[in-house]
Amino acid sequence: MRLDDDDHWAYSLCIFEGYSRKILAGMATAYQDTVAVLQLLSAALAEYGKPEGLVSDNGSVFTSDAYEGLLTELDIAVCHIEKGKPWQDLAEAQFKIQLRIADAHFEQAAGFAEIQDQHAAFVETFNTTPHWAHRERADGLRAPVDVLGWVRGREIAAGALQRALRAMQVERVVNGRGYVSVQRFYIYAERGLSRTRVSVWLYEGRLHVAHREVLLARYTYRYDRKARRLRAVSDPEISRTAYASPQLELWELDDEQWRKATARPYERREPPRDSGARQLALPIVGIVGLLAALTSRCTHDASATLPRRARARA
Repeated sequence: MRLDDDDHWAYSLCIFEGYSRKILAGMATAYQDTVAVLQLLSAALAEYGKPEGLVSDNGSVFTSDAYEGLLTELDIAVCHIEKGKPWQDLAEAQFKIQLRIADAHFEQAAGFAEIQDQHAAFVETFNTTPHWAHRERADGLRAPVDVLGWVRGREIAAGALQRALRAMQVERVVNGRGYVSVQRFYIYAERGLSRTRVSVWLYEGRLHVAHREVLLARYTYRYDRKARRLRAVSDPEISRTAYASPQLELWELDDEQWRKATARPYERREPPRDSGARQLALPIVGIVGLLAALTSRCTHDASATLPRRARARA
């Protein structure tokens, strides 16, 4: 589907379970690349666990080292369909269903944010509508969400997914101005998500900032492998999403004035100065002398508190 009547396209990405046909995760994105696929895949795995295998076509995204490496590290079989046989991944039927119940809404959308809303509505409608593949089930279950029910894949060990994505994804909290800090750079994410945790994806020179499968911003970056550090972040593309802050700025800035990615000034911290102050040590008192002093003090305090009559008798 075209975006805003220009040459830019919006894509529908979905991961669905083959038996129930339920869409486990779906998103509308302006970029059909490895980062978008990994972002969607991580959301599905985090909620539903890992399957025995994942079926896809032979596109460059699904044959990339990042995609296959993630599945291999999580012990998920990489299953590619035979070339020239698209029906093997069941996606052909999905496309036809989307054509009937969703594409018209996508074409009428006023912008990308509305396309994302319409896509979320499509996923909900698809999962809760009776599916033709389940028309003869004896248990009466017809909708994909009912057929899948409580069933989940194999449990992913705590932290395993984060470790598998460690080279590509980090999490950051958006500050009050809408920026996140990545190494020595401030990068604009979305002011409407202030104090919210977002995901920052980095892969092959592309940097994506996303929240809940929604792309907020996209940049290109230059990485120094030897120093393991970002050297430059440029070419910002800010998405208009439903998370955009409704509050107006005091003044509007054009693209030249609004610095969406800026390097933080490097500040070398000086070691604390020696003021010359020293803590004096307590005088060393022998144990016998200390006990004698305490005993004498306690006896004196006790005699001072006795009534006069009692002291006179003594």
